[in-house]
Amino acid sequence: MTTATKRKPSVRKSATEDEKFVVRFPKGLRPQIAEAAKQAHRSMNAEIIIRMGRTLELEDEVFRLQRVIDQLLATNDEPSRPAARAAQEIHA
Repeated sequence: MTTATKRKPSVRKSATEDEKFVVRFPKGLRPQIAEAAKQAHRSMNAEIIIRMGRTLELEDEVFRLQRVIDQLLATNDEPSRPAARAAQEIHA
């Protein structure tokens, strides 16, 4: 008589599996994130991921805008123009 062997289902980790990273929050930050997540109907994890992504995107945009301002200031010899004045105020 043959005996059937029980096999555990194999768990395969895909190459796209999310990475885990432990973060320590300063006192008071966790409740703020929890509230923001609740308001947006998201999990805390989703809220953190979305906000981190937005921060990186905004940082790239700030650098891009800074380059534009620098170019405007370098090519504009007439500081009386409103755009040049605004750029100088932002640049200062």
